[in-house]
Amino acid sequence: MTNPEQKDPNLELARALFIGMAQRIYSAPGSAEQKKPEPKAVAALCFRLAEAFDAASRETPKVKAALEAASKAAVRLDEVDLSHVIQSGDKT
Repeated sequence: MTNPEQKDPNLELARALFIGMAQRIYSAPGSAEQKKPEPKAVAALCFRLAEAFDAASRETPKVKAALEAASKAAVRLDEVDLSHVIQSGDKT
């Protein structure tokens, strides 16, 4: 379960996209032959666009460099040799 106070950035982006697209689609005059899409279909498209934007934003050179730097700076406990620090329980 997610924290209700934590906002999903994709939700916010999808909402902004939906508002902009809905204004253009539903306020534009249409012809009798041209049917306007269902709002639910427009909302689904907005969520797919927000997810695609999020995925593409993680592939930018700046973000890739930041992720690589964070990975290099991270301490991997499985790679740390603590054998010299931890001594056996034998006291002779």
